[in-house]
Amino acid sequence: MNAEQCRLAIVIPVYGNESSLRQLHKRIDDATCDLNIDLVIQFVNDRSPDNSQAVLEAIAEEDPRVRVLLLSRNHGSFVAISAGLAQVADCDATIILSADLQDPPETIPELLAKWRQGLKVVLAVRRNRDDPPLSMLFSKAFNWLYRRLVMPDMPEGGFDFCLIDRQVVQIVLQAAEKKTSLIGLILWAGFERAHVPYDRAERPHGKSMWTFTKKLNYALDSIVAFSSLPLKAFSLLGFLMGVVCFLGIVYVLSLYFLAPQTVPGWTSVILVQLFTGAFQFMGLGILGEYFWNNLEQTRKRPLFIIDKSIGPSAPPAKVEQGVLFYDPEKVAGRQLQPLQASFTRVLHSRRLILGKEVERFEQELAEALEMRHAVGVANGTDALTLALWASGIEPGSTVVVPAISAPATAVAVLRAGCQPLFADVSPDTLTMSPEALALYASQGAQAVIPVHLYGNPCDLNAIRTVSESYGLKIIEDCAQSFGSTFGGRPCGGFSTASGFSFYPTKNLGAYGDGGAVVTNDDAIAQRLRRMRFYGQDGSGECVELGMNSRLDELQAALLHERLKTVARHNRERVRIQEIYDAHLGGLNPVPSRPGRVPHLYVVRPENRAGLQFHLRQEGIQTGIHYNKALTEHAFLAKMGKASACPVAEKACGQVLSLPCYPGLPLPQVERVAACCQDWLKGER
Repeated sequence: MNAEQCRLAIVIPVYGNESSLRQLHKRIDDATCDLNIDLVIQFVNDRSPDNSQAVLEAIAEEDPRVRVLLLSRNHGSFVAISAGLAQVADCDATIILSADLQDPPETIPELLAKWRQGLKVVLAVRRNRDDPPLSMLFSKAFNWLYRRLVMPDMPEGGFDFCLIDRQVVQIVLQAAEKKTSLIGLILWAGFERAHVPYDRAERPHGKSMWTFTKKLNYALDSIVAFSSLPLKAFSLLGFLMGVVCFLGIVYVLSLYFLAPQTVPGWTSVILVQLFTGAFQFMGLGILGEYFWNNLEQTRKRPLFIIDKSIGPSAPPAKVEQGVLFYDPEKVAGRQLQPLQASFTRVLHSRRLILGKEVERFEQELAEALEMRHAVGVANGTDALTLALWASGIEPGSTVVVPAISAPATAVAVLRAGCQPLFADVSPDTLTMSPEALALYASQGAQAVIPVHLYGNPCDLNAIRTVSESYGLKIIEDCAQSFGSTFGGRPCGGFSTASGFSFYPTKNLGAYGDGGAVVTNDDAIAQRLRRMRFYGQDGSGECVELGMNSRLDELQAALLHERLKTVARHNRERVRIQEIYDAHLGGLNPVPSRPGRVPHLYVVRPENRAGLQFHLRQEGIQTGIHYNKALTEHAFLAKMGKASACPVAEKACGQVLSLPCYPGLPLPQVERVAACCQDWLKGER
């Protein structure tokens, strides 16, 4: 099993756990946030007598990974777990976890690591337990008896908390037993397994609803479901008692015939008969348990009845469904609740433009990029225009831009009153060629906008060397490179000022438009804050050229939440890139420089239309970034200084972007790679 190829389910039976559910959900979220898994959390409410259902439904509304079943009545934990397993049967592995917070979700990564080593069963074994004395005594007695009568390989501390492979889940479901023990079925399956010891905590909320009667019934069902030893024990006891009684009869008759006398002790005989009768009735009770279990299995009553289901009853199939190029719902994932809370907070605030939300985000953004200032603006295009203005690039100046980029890069130069000069790109990374820059810098350019294309850092050392030689100011276009680094430093910190875009699909994306300019220059930052607000100073007087370009409070609040998870999301992007790189060398992918976090994963097949059509037939969406070099846009070529850019123009006829975004299930990534490989085989 690939270490990253995992769809993991957690099945949690719930009965009287209202006070624990919120904390449990948070602990599961914290324990799994860095595992890069496709997670399903399946709660099964076994008709709790408290308010558990309302709490579960609220959690499900906040977290799209959560699903809730409400059973029609209290069926018992084994049935509740079976109902949950039936909903997640197509997941790669399933963890069974109690809802009372006594078993630690923090153990999940260790369980998963053992499973990834090839073990189909991983048991979390109780090393110590912080239970009431009577409960602990009963559990120890049961475990001791179970090990000797039923399963000798039952762990000494016992277990309930475990991880089982999909194959084991199928065995449990196929068994379709109505009165049995789940731990017995797992051990009976016989797969090689690992043990992970843990200390069972004290129950933090409420009282256990496991009464002594329920425990006794569970113990009896667990034993008779897998062992005939109780029957054999009573048979042996009956045989021994019969032998003793036969010897007693021989003794009494011998005394009567050989030495006529009456044997005293009728009271003792009666007591012996009563004692024997007690064992007979116990034996009949044990026998009745076996008969009752068999009767239960033959009845056609369903194992469980679902009264209510929140969320899809089963996960969508991994292979048959299409693969979206970008899915904002998956990107939002577990952030749904804080994003909603941020929206509500701004909705009820009294300031919607340039308030505390923007100030906080600007400070956080500057810290994340290791810069002194970040100034929020309306979008990435405005960011570049304002960066040129604030950096002192005069109207009429020539600004070198790479021939492959979004038209926005050139449009920003035109809006600043400058003229774009298009430089060809390096044939491998498709970022600005330092040699082309040197050629045009010698022709009187005043500034350069290197674009970190697809998240790939430009060759900043070479670009800075050329720029310093000719006195060019550098304005980095970081629209696609949030999280990428060059020489260990974040992109955006190698220039006079740098522009960022927060368009929704970007590495740090908003839920609408947004952008920012970052700089280490205090004077430039001050000018930017005036220029984004019509050129007004603090008194409201318009003192220079400006525009209306303000990052609004709502987007700033949402970006504040997105910033918390962008590092994890970027790791997911890198992992997707690694999978593609391992399989798609034949498609001539754009190679990565050290420090790259991919915004897009781009390949360059000779027959782009053929590959795109093949993937579309397989339900896989793709994109093209970009289908024309900037020199091939008639308007831009007319407004700028156009020259031949053969590398860029050829590449734009080849580039094809594959799905690459956080939340994209890794099995779908593997599917995209496999479909591409299939197409390559056909092309050959």
